[in-house]
Amino acid sequence: MTYLYLANFGLYLIVGLGLLRVWRRHPGQAFARDMGWSTLFATLLPVGYLLHTEAPALLARLGLPLVVAGAVPNLLFLSSGVARLAGRRLPRVAAAAIVLAALLAVGASASGNTFLYWSLFNMTMLTGVGLLATRWMWRNPSLDRLVGPLLILLGLSQLLLTVFGSHGMAASLLVGTLLRSAIGAVFGLSALDGAVRDAGKLAARFQMLTEHSVQGVAVTDGARILYANPALRQIYGMPLGLGAYTVFADLPPESFSDETLQHHHRLLQSGQQDIASWEGRREVAGGRELELRFEAWRVEWDGVAATQILITDDTERNASARELLHQATHDKLTGLPNRTVLMQRLKEYCFLADGSLQCTLVVLNIDRFKLFNQSQGHVTGDHLLKAFAAKLKDVLGARAELIRLGGDEFAIVDPDAVNARDIAGRLQSVCVQALKVPGGEYFIDASMGMAVFPDHAGNAEALLRAANAAMYQAKRTPGTALAMAEQRFEQMSSLSLENEQALRKGIKQQEIYLDYQPKIDAVSGRLLGFEALARWQRPGIGLVSPVEFIVIAERTGLIQELGAVLLERACRQIAAWRAELGDCVPVAVNVSPLQLLNRGFPQLVERILADSGVPARCLTLEITESAAVDNLDDTQAQLQRLSELGIEVAMDDFGTGFSSLGMLRQLPLRTLKIDRGLIEPLPAPDAVAVVTAICQLASALNLQVVAEGIETEAQAKAARDAGCQELQGFFYARPLTVADAGDWMRRLLAGEASGGLRDAEPVAG
Repeated sequence: MTYLYLANFGLYLIVGLGLLRVWRRHPGQAFARDMGWSTLFATLLPVGYLLHTEAPALLARLGLPLVVAGAVPNLLFLSSGVARLAGRRLPRVAAAAIVLAALLAVGASASGNTFLYWSLFNMTMLTGVGLLATRWMWRNPSLDRLVGPLLILLGLSQLLLTVFGSHGMAASLLVGTLLRSAIGAVFGLSALDGAVRDAGKLAARFQMLTEHSVQGVAVTDGARILYANPALRQIYGMPLGLGAYTVFADLPPESFSDETLQHHHRLLQSGQQDIASWEGRREVAGGRELELRFEAWRVEWDGVAATQILITDDTERNASARELLHQATHDKLTGLPNRTVLMQRLKEYCFLADGSLQCTLVVLNIDRFKLFNQSQGHVTGDHLLKAFAAKLKDVLGARAELIRLGGDEFAIVDPDAVNARDIAGRLQSVCVQALKVPGGEYFIDASMGMAVFPDHAGNAEALLRAANAAMYQAKRTPGTALAMAEQRFEQMSSLSLENEQALRKGIKQQEIYLDYQPKIDAVSGRLLGFEALARWQRPGIGLVSPVEFIVIAERTGLIQELGAVLLERACRQIAAWRAELGDCVPVAVNVSPLQLLNRGFPQLVERILADSGVPARCLTLEITESAAVDNLDDTQAQLQRLSELGIEVAMDDFGTGFSSLGMLRQLPLRTLKIDRGLIEPLPAPDAVAVVTAICQLASALNLQVVAEGIETEAQAKAARDAGCQELQGFFYARPLTVADAGDWMRRLLAGEASGGLRDAEPVAG
């Protein structure tokens, strides 16, 4: 009997380990794992029964715990394996039921009839699982359908213990061993069958991926092509992989680099590389040259170590990349390199130069090309640019490079120029030649700026700035001209840019403010109004003259923003004085010609007046004579809209431009301000005559006259006698702060309240 127990134990152990090994080789067959563990736990059953029946009393007590320890996991793993084989999952309720039934069996066996209760427990569980397996898998065409009946028979074999007790143990063990072996065999065969099916799926998947792949796939043993997909055959234009294996030695050497392939094959097979990558140009069938990219790794092919190669045709992609790079670095019209290439070349030359080498840069700009486009059309202009570029290339040296910076601007870089003047002479020779284009012949002028590294600059950016500054200097000379870079050109450009940036920042941070200069009645000395004058207190620099920063604002377009800010600030100050004093004299604000050209300017003024609550009579706008002369029609329309708002307009700096009597009649003006250049010579007789004539003209047109720049008593008396109604200048007051201007207004209003007028006291210098 003991041998029977041991034989049962050994057979269960072999079957269990065999199933686990099958699972390790084919992890997808999880039911083999569950059945393997079930069989291994079943090995505890014969050991437990052996101790319970054959061992001495002390060891016999371990029998039942071993039976329980083997039976419960055995049934749980068995049930799970059957469910997985049927494509299902073991419900937790079923697992809990098995554990509960085991506890009941343990409790019942305490009465002493161990064989009876455990045989009933095993029979019930095994038969139940067998019935479920039969229901789930009976229609399966494979051996899986036998699992259910075998489990039922295994469960019914427990009747031998139930009926005969310990006397039926031998028969039960024998039948159980045979049935358990049969069940293990079915599970093992099912696992192998499933592994074969999975392998077939993988093979089909591999074939589907490779046969329909746009990338070439090859498998090689180093000397032969064992497999080639259709894409590879299409890339090379050869019947590779069809029929017998293709030997590399039989293929054209220009198509396959046998040496390179062998090298990577050896590295991969020796384990020195996991993945190999390389690129190369290959000439394939039809004489086409392709740019191919290769990636390779180790595989097993028909039981032999091999290398799989993925081959990608990058010919079109690389060509597209080169085309995109060319478009990004070259001008579309002329095909010349662009500014990006220029900076790259300059950095290369300046980096490589050791001080003994020179690099010459010329920046060339076609003069009045905008006018040419307007008169001849952009199509002809494009033809002219291409013809000019072709002429320039013809006269340049072998290493000199012509670059188009954009529009009508070119650059020439010459790293070999020992005599920079030689380059200038060649370039100037082009400009004296007629350029033949469809529709005629044309001559052009060009302005050129030349800078030499390291004489004029120490790096690429500074060299370009120096050449640009020299080019703008050359534009001051009529006709084709060239200017050599000088230190002061770059300094001027750098300072100009610095001032522009500082002004932008100053406007945002409210560094610009207003002072107010009084306008005085020429006869009574009474305060008639103020002129708001912009001041810039620049941090770290101090007070900047309006002559400087207004020019910057007009050149950069900042004048629109600056003018709106100053107008709004003046109106807020007028509103503050009116709120404090009950009234306010008119305040004049200067308007730039660029502001006046903005068609939305009257609406801006109207909005600011409305927002600040200032009546139109309290605001005067001063325009320059040059603005009126240069844009008479637009100025007339703008002033008419301002006049309709009730705003008085004064013409500032009268006498410096070329205004006519007809123009003065057409403009809705209220005041003429005589320029200080005509007031300064007073009381000289000829100056008095000029001022008198202006006053008589203004009187005929019903215009008030203001003399600005009054600095002496003699000038004040002469201007008054000549007919000027208002006087303004340092003789009366320098531009005042807001507080000082308020004091003047308080004295004026206090004098009016007391019924009298107080003359303004002149302030010398």
